[in-house]
Amino acid sequence: MAKKISAPGKKTNHPSALALLTGILVFTCLLYLKSLSGEFLNYDDTDNVLNNGIIRQLSPDHLVQFFSRSYLYMYAPLTFITYAIDYHISGLDPFYFKLTNLILHLFNVTLVFLLAQQLFKNKAAITIMTLLFAIHPLNVDSVSWISARSNLLATLFFFLALLFYMQYVDKKRAFWLVMVTTCFLFSLLSKSAGIMLPLTLLLIDYLNNRKITWKVVLEKLPVLFLSFIFGLVALYFRSDSGNPESIMAYNFFDRFLMICLSLTGYLFRTVVPLHLSAIYAYPHKNGTFLPFFYFLAPMILAGLIFLVSRLKSLRREIIFGLLFFVVNVLMTQLVLLEDGFMANRYGYLPCVGLIFIIAACFDHFRMGSKMVKKISIVSMVFFLILFSVITYKRSLQWNNTLTLFNNAVEQSPGSAFAFNNRGIARFSENDLDGALSDYNQAISIFPLYSSAYYNRGIVFYDKKEFNKAQQDYTAAIELNPNFASCYAARGILEMEVIYNDSLALIDYNAALRLNPEMAQVYYNRGLLRLRMKDFPMACEDFHQVRRLGYSRADDLIRQFCE
Repeated sequence: MAKKISAPGKKTNHPSALALLTGILVFTCLLYLKSLSGEFLNYDDTDNVLNNGIIRQLSPDHLVQFFSRSYLYMYAPLTFITYAIDYHISGLDPFYFKLTNLILHLFNVTLVFLLAQQLFKNKAAITIMTLLFAIHPLNVDSVSWISARSNLLATLFFFLALLFYMQYVDKKRAFWLVMVTTCFLFSLLSKSAGIMLPLTLLLIDYLNNRKITWKVVLEKLPVLFLSFIFGLVALYFRSDSGNPESIMAYNFFDRFLMICLSLTGYLFRTVVPLHLSAIYAYPHKNGTFLPFFYFLAPMILAGLIFLVSRLKSLRREIIFGLLFFVVNVLMTQLVLLEDGFMANRYGYLPCVGLIFIIAACFDHFRMGSKMVKKISIVSMVFFLILFSVITYKRSLQWNNTLTLFNNAVEQSPGSAFAFNNRGIARFSENDLDGALSDYNQAISIFPLYSSAYYNRGIVFYDKKEFNKAQQDYTAAIELNPNFASCYAARGILEMEVIYNDSLALIDYNAALRLNPEMAQVYYNRGLLRLRMKDFPMACEDFHQVRRLGYSRADDLIRQFCE
């Protein structure tokens, strides 16, 4: 029989615990070491870091700006402060940005180790839980992608909150509840991913047979309040959710089937992480119905629930792990983001629940017969080696945009988003024909894809097919009237090719109304206003470029504005 899970706060001390943890951390570093030489990706890294002027300023006056606005539809001020710290240490060297991600992952591995010590008495189970989290291939996307740092940071504070809650349950001191609430606030300021902490705390209570009373519920009111407030904040800023220009239309029953498939997909990939991709394609409906295998997903989940209900051993542990996973992954699948369907990065925190089940089962079976024990150990060693190899190889796929999306297109050939982003990568390599082919394929898969029209317009512009470029820019704007970058691109064409200053000014104004942080558009509008002899307004634009942290307009300011 498996040893009983130790009560929260009663940490099992092992003389070799530090050496064990150190070995896991060193091994994790070795797996990811080569990937640190990768580049910034044309997949959010450009907007989050390379073209984000706010991270280039880290004075007390500018700290307010981090907390007063969102970036890329997310409110994550602490995450962007860490980008600013990286920038002030290394400039725009991707090595240090990737290194920070790896360091945050190592901190999270350490916290999982501490959590495992609270949950298990057996050293082998502690090792399995920690090592699986450290090297699991699902976690590569969060560790190797600079723009997924919010996942790492939010999870770090989430784990701290869990540890402090265990201390509170054991010692019943209000101080620990204050620490739980503080860490939860920091987690939410990093990303809203940990918004389900209140329910997770109740799961901890369930695991440890703590009686659920009104007092137990009321002690969670502070975190419930924060969860509610930041839930509203996330909904407010997540304006790309369900964007009809990037996601197909699905009815309520379709969404139910898609969520069921997502859950089964995460469950499967946690145990068998093969054919992983940065992007998984949204389903194409056959007439009014989704593909047949989507209808199998609810039945698979129902069968799993039935099996768990029939268990005599480990039922509480398995229910806890499954609910930990479902509670923390479900919110990510309720919204429709163009790259969010079954995304690996959303499994970074939730997979801890499934890994806990694996460790608990290993702990249980190792107490069986010699044959069962031998099979358990050999199987676990096999999976750990397999996971290590997959993680090493997958981390290298995140080294550059083209490698990443070559893999995404191969694994998800029905994803318009994958083709669109590979087109961006090919364009950056000056492969205009390859980029054009990818954008055409993206539009063929999803004819309402505004970003693909916009990007194809850029290719046509570079190929000097200006009429086609203008048509694509206009098509993108018609599909998505809030497409700031497309207004800016069409403004350049009107300014530099058509020489229609009034139309260019209208488009620049529209772009800046939608996104007032676009320094390049202020610069271009300033040049346009110089040509229109509107020197005061041109100077205002150039000064705005400087206020956003760029020096490109400084010579023009000295020439025309001083």
